[in-house]
Amino acid sequence: MIYKAIIPLLRMSTSPVLINDEIGQAVGTMNRYHSSKIQRLMNTLFDNVVNNVQAFNLEGEVQADIKEINTIKTLLMEKWHVRLREQHFICEKRTKIRTHPQFYYEKGTVKVWIKKDFTDRTIRFTVDQVVVAEVYPEGLLPPKSNHLTFKIWDARFDIYEIASLYYVFNLKN
Repeated sequence: MIYKAIIPLLRMSTSPVLINDEIGQAVGTMNRYHSSKIQRLMNTLFDNVVNNVQAFNLEGEVQADIKEINTIKTLLMEKWHVRLREQHFICEKRTKIRTHPQFYYEKGTVKVWIKKDFTDRTIRFTVDQVVVAEVYPEGLLPPKSNHLTFKIWDARFDIYEIASLYYVFNLKN
């Protein structure tokens, strides 16, 4: 399946992002949010400290909710609590080299890596070394680089999961 979205130019923006399918029909929205005024203040003072993202279907029901875990232990190794309808899991940043960012999570028995290479703008979701989804921008510079194309090849993953996890990945790198 192929989907398209346009993310906001400003990283601090909390405006909704419309997700469309390949023929242009809206399938849902996602947006960044702050769970408290303290989080909003922290993000304003310190660049992008807390990142929470929600994805909604057309009826406005929450399909994915990603909240950053803020403790002393997560200052170095960032983690997020991910809720996909009835599923709950932890996504963590496993980046060792800044030029090759990586996220990792286990969804049931499936171990998923989200990776981006230095020279490649495409972000890939892999399971057992097999690409199950990828996200790539249309252009090199804004505003075209904010136009995203999502390709999903595995039925175990839906657009809400891929889009919201990509959004957090994009905000953190």
